[in-house]
Amino acid sequence: MRKKLIALLVCLAMIVSLAGCTAKASGEENADSPSAEKTVKAASLEELNLAVGTAPGPVTYPLAQMAELNSNIVLKPWQSGEQLTAMLTSKEVQLCSAPISNALLCYNKGLDTKLLMVTVWGMLYVMSTENEAASLQDLKGKEVVLSGQGGIHDLIFRHILIKNNINPDTDLTLTYMDMSEASTMLASGAIKYAVLNEPQSSIACLNATKSGVALNRIMDLTEEWGKLPGQENARFPMAGIVVVEDSGVTPEQVAGFEAAYIDTTDWVAANPEAIGPIVEKYVPTMKAAAVTQSLKYARLQPESAIDCQDEVEALFKELSQTADMKAFGGKLPDEGFYYQN
Repeated sequence: MRKKLIALLVCLAMIVSLAGCTAKASGEENADSPSAEKTVKAASLEELNLAVGTAPGPVTYPLAQMAELNSNIVLKPWQSGEQLTAMLTSKEVQLCSAPISNALLCYNKGLDTKLLMVTVWGMLYVMSTENEAASLQDLKGKEVVLSGQGGIHDLIFRHILIKNNINPDTDLTLTYMDMSEASTMLASGAIKYAVLNEPQSSIACLNATKSGVALNRIMDLTEEWGKLPGQENARFPMAGIVVVEDSGVTPEQVAGFEAAYIDTTDWVAANPEAIGPIVEKYVPTMKAAAVTQSLKYARLQPESAIDCQDEVEALFKELSQTADMKAFGGKLPDEGFYYQN
């Protein structure tokens, strides 16, 4: 009886041992199989060593704080579309902030870029020294100053006008000039209406106050966009961050950057007074007081681009009704436009 019991125990031990080996082998096979899911471990903020292109707007606010915390994050400002294209073509940076329209244009031109995040949503305002324009219809017969003819500000404003049965070429006068120049002239009272983004609208308000001029945000173009048929209460993505592929950046760095940017944005929102001087330190043209004030109007809300795909595509589909798609490289964004780690 004792011998039978010992034999039974030995058999059980062998069965358990074989089962363990089989499970281990199965696990190893699954880990190595092409279909196995692999999780990218995000690098910490302290581990990041990146050159990041920066545009003069709210998208840069978290970047300035990240650079303040980690000197290995080097910010490289750009001012024009030509500078942006050159920066991306030469792979001078691993990541870069850009208007969504520029991001799509560069992608459609064949540059090795993909949209990582949407960071800033509609932040265009009609600014005026007068209060008589309560609606878009009240702009008829007025001169309105815009920046960048054929650019995203122009296309959005024109689209909204056309959809409200206002001919932008005959019902009012659109004048184009540099946004900082428009901000200065508006603050001095030299012009009465201008479409500005942030922080330019806040800069104009502060300068107007110093000059004794009352300046108001009389229209929020995000709200006007949300009144369009099919766009009710829709957000419109204005700026984001692209990944420059084959620039040496790793998936771990990209994941770490995205996580750090989102976390830092929360800090920026909670510390408007503190972020102003930090931004001015890295981008001297963006003054501390204006940066602090602009946070109330900037709609700085970073989200992964892949999660915003429907909203990005809705924006360009809507604009394509009135704009020449050549402005965006000739086609709507496809699946390859969005970065996936």
